[in-house]
Amino acid sequence: MDAAAWDSPAAYVVVGALVLVVVGVLVAVVAASPAHRLLGMQDGAPWWFSPAGGKTQGAVVAYLGALVAVGATVLVVAGSYVGPTLAWTLCWTSAALLLWATVTRFGKLAVHLATGGRATWDDPLESDYVQTDGAGDDVDLRAARDAARGGDWRPAAHLLAVTADADARHDRVVELATVAAVSPRWLETWLEAEPQARDALAVGVQAAVERAWLRRGTDYEVRDVEGFLAGLQEADAEATTALQVWPDDPSVLASRLAVARGLQLGKEEHERRLARLRAVAPLHRGGLGEALQFVAPKWYGSTEEMFGLARSVSWQAPAGDAVGLLVVVAHLEQYAHLLNRSQHAADSHIESPATRAELRAAAERWSSQEPSPVGRAWGHNVLAMAFWLADLPADAAPHLARTREHLLELPWGYLGDPREVHAQVQAWARARVGDVAA
Repeated sequence: MDAAAWDSPAAYVVVGALVLVVVGVLVAVVAASPAHRLLGMQDGAPWWFSPAGGKTQGAVVAYLGALVAVGATVLVVAGSYVGPTLAWTLCWTSAALLLWATVTRFGKLAVHLATGGRATWDDPLESDYVQTDGAGDDVDLRAARDAARGGDWRPAAHLLAVTADADARHDRVVELATVAAVSPRWLETWLEAEPQARDALAVGVQAAVERAWLRRGTDYEVRDVEGFLAGLQEADAEATTALQVWPDDPSVLASRLAVARGLQLGKEEHERRLARLRAVAPLHRGGLGEALQFVAPKWYGSTEEMFGLARSVSWQAPAGDAVGLLVVVAHLEQYAHLLNRSQHAADSHIESPATRAELRAAAERWSSQEPSPVGRAWGHNVLAMAFWLADLPADAAPHLARTREHLLELPWGYLGDPREVHAQVQAWARARVGDVAA
């Protein structure tokens, strides 16, 4: 091979392409380090100017530079032995073959860098898309709810009458209330037949809360504020009436916590209502979940208050009780809170060794013996999302297998359409640990 071949335009392209490779690699390395600010990248900046964006762009530049360098090198070498037409053919063929052999693997790497490891190059399967169902794995609740939608209140009345567990009863009250909030006639008929029925009054109070929140809209698109406040005042009045008949109904006491939060009644009133609930049901999951929302930084509390309550409750909870996962909910709330500031801050929290250890400890305590069927579907959904965000695919897999059967709207709805988010996570888990459907 003639040394003069390296003094040619093709050789200069090789050098330029190798410079791009070096620059791309350096950008990716710096973007992944605390020195990313030297390149003008900020944690809270739009993706293009964030560390994740810098790592991805650096990798893409290095990859494209490598393709060009290989093709140009083949052109230089082949040009010394064959004619220019064949040399160009070999040049483009070699680059195309390299692209074909590596694009899928590089694509997976790029998606990993761009999303912090929470997405995959692979599309979800059709079977990954499952419908949310607030009844979870409670087949009796599903039957009573369907009957209520058809106008028959008796199955709901019977189901609640035989539900002894306070958490199971509240879960059922909430789901039946979602039906009554939009189709109230069956509940009205029940109350006409049994005006002082404890369970009917509890569903009525929670239905008033649900209607108020429907008027309010989402956190991102608040609509009818006046209607929201009026609806909560109506719910509070209904709760007062119900408690006059049944003073120690934990479901009504839990519903009043949501009312206190929405009406901004203040911490003193919130604490008074929470104390009254805990005097009746010390570890009431639905009520403590409402209390956690109140003390979360997005409402009226702080990160310290939120984790203080969550950790206190979680360590009081018996093994196998889903209320012990309240600390996991706190981490999800903190992730969502930090996400409003920056993706990097949210990722740093949820992926930290301390957070991962606490998530695993809570999951182990819950599943160290057969988890209680009460809140079981809720627990699998909470843990599946938390382990996904923490980039712990092996920990997430067994819970994702259960969420394929019973998908709840929350917590998945925090990050978009629950069906879509969950399907993408199923694809992520399959790419990382294999099929989780078994």
